[in-house]
Amino acid sequence: VVCDLDMAFVHGGWPRRERKAYWRPPPLAAGRFEPGPELLVRLLAHPNLSSREPLLRRYDHLVQGGTAEAPLVGAADHGPADAAVLVPQEVRGEDPPAAALSVGLATGLFEADPYLMAFMALDEAVRNLVAVGADPERIAVLDNYAWGNPDRPDRLGSMVRASQGLYDAALRYGTPFVSGKDSLNNEYTDARGERHAIPGTLVVSGLGRLERVSQRVSLDLKTAGNPVYLVGLTGRALAGSHAAALLGLPPTAGGLPEFDERAPRWMRALFRAIRQGWVRAAHDLSEGGLAVAAAEMAIAGRLGLELDPARAPVAAPLTQGELLFSESPSRFLVEVDAARAAEFEALFADLPLARLGRVLAEPVLRLGGWSWPLEVLERAWRGELAPDPRPARPAEGEYPAPAVKSARPRAAVLFAPGTNRDGDARIALEHAGADARVVPLSELAGGLDLAAFDLLVLPGGFSYGDDLGAGRVWALELSERFGEQVGAFVAGGKPVLGICNGFQALVRAGLLPGGAGEREATLAPNASGRFETRWVWLEPDARATCPFVAGLEAPLYVPVAHGEGRFAVRDAQVLARLEASGQVAFRYAAPGGGEPVYPFNPNGSAGHVAGLCNPAGNVLGLMPHPEDHVVPWQHPRAQRGERGFAGLALFRRLVESA
Repeated sequence: VVCDLDMAFVHGGWPRRERKAYWRPPPLAAGRFEPGPELLVRLLAHPNLSSREPLLRRYDHLVQGGTAEAPLVGAADHGPADAAVLVPQEVRGEDPPAAALSVGLATGLFEADPYLMAFMALDEAVRNLVAVGADPERIAVLDNYAWGNPDRPDRLGSMVRASQGLYDAALRYGTPFVSGKDSLNNEYTDARGERHAIPGTLVVSGLGRLERVSQRVSLDLKTAGNPVYLVGLTGRALAGSHAAALLGLPPTAGGLPEFDERAPRWMRALFRAIRQGWVRAAHDLSEGGLAVAAAEMAIAGRLGLELDPARAPVAAPLTQGELLFSESPSRFLVEVDAARAAEFEALFADLPLARLGRVLAEPVLRLGGWSWPLEVLERAWRGELAPDPRPARPAEGEYPAPAVKSARPRAAVLFAPGTNRDGDARIALEHAGADARVVPLSELAGGLDLAAFDLLVLPGGFSYGDDLGAGRVWALELSERFGEQVGAFVAGGKPVLGICNGFQALVRAGLLPGGAGEREATLAPNASGRFETRWVWLEPDARATCPFVAGLEAPLYVPVAHGEGRFAVRDAQVLARLEASGQVAFRYAAPGGGEPVYPFNPNGSAGHVAGLCNPAGNVLGLMPHPEDHVVPWQHPRAQRGERGFAGLALFRRLVESA
């Protein structure tokens, strides 16, 4: 026996350590807040408020196929979502339940009061979830502290003050803390020997639940003529705001936020309206207040908006500038179906609610006596106008399910260490009518025979971490370790599909483009020099010899998520030879026709090639992910009524061929 200790002692028997902590409220500064219309443009262009799209597209936010609402939403997939909505991979059904994930932070308030900073951060995490349709009574949160040295009384004092704010906010909203973390001792000593700590930073993450994924709501405006309401009470809350800072006010000037005890009630009322289907768009008011929220909704929906801020419910008389830029908590801007306006208003009979205006067809934002063309606002916020991703033609009927006259084809989805879309591929195959299972490479090594399967899929991901190059180690496994089995499978004419990392492995293993002689084509790093995640249009090539491409008459609308997907050839003759032999299966396309320049060709592929097949036509590889668009709710603009062009069509042809 090494030790024998009573558990009561282990958990509570050590001496309690006492630490000193203090926090002194700073004196509140005075200052005049007198903005002009140019302040909104400056706020939208501010690095802390401008579009995060360049960053978001460098990460795969669509992995595992469950993304129902991505971080980017709207008419051009470029608006800032309040929260992500995800369907867990093993949850099935036409309209399954979903989870929503959000964050909240209010670092500008740290200097004025860490308590308010913390309370506001949790408030934002909660209201972001409610804005997308999550049930406010089923929300849990996590905290993440980044702070200085807690052995120093002033650092610990501000941390204790923030913790009290979190505690009170969690009680207010009934949100249990299910986890959290901290990063302390973020300090340094300068050349004069003085210690400096980072400003205390607190991020609150929220987890909510939607009974049905169809109940989700995005912030982009939907229909001209619909009324727009402000939910919640506006006060003078500009301390620590970007608006006040841009006008030269100190962080303790402009008024502190006040929290209304009725906020949980109006959040529940909004949730009921969303659940009834009366709400067409909703957005929380945070940085930049009403003005920035209105601009973001209009930019994302590519519709105008006319609001009268003077109608807003207020705690005390406010100027127009204060009404537009105040950052009071717990507020929402909501577009309501015009036919349901009276019912919506009845839900808020004794709560702060005001009809501020309406959605416009004209691309302009009007707030009180100020107005801005949407193009000016979008360029300030995004740097350039987002291209229109909508197709020039309407969606056709779905490709019919395969008429399988015998047993369902058996499909093997190979799993290599690091692949992460094997589950997506399996689910897509099952939707298409196959009997699919994920097969780890270890099972092949253990004696499982590929010949027992009718079709083979190599999914996407980062096999072996792509440490030696994208798909390179997996390719060695396919050609050297399992070369005999894979070769026999291909030679037997059975269908093989490689997606993204699987396509890279097929190319590096020599199975694509195939043929004898030196390798003359490869998949190289993206021309942009970075990872790309975005939705693209794929046009099937009419000359393709691949049987499970030949039957596709409509383009596919599917996402890409890769860093090395640029199809490159030795010279133009190689590309011409592949085209002539029918080995070019898919090309990137522009939705309205014409040359598919970036971002429609997301990686700079030669000839806009997105997919290739071997000379026999039974091995197909493509960089985009058709497995991540097999059900209607996966379409990024499903909430705007867009449907069709699903990748399921390719899987149905694949199963049919098997």
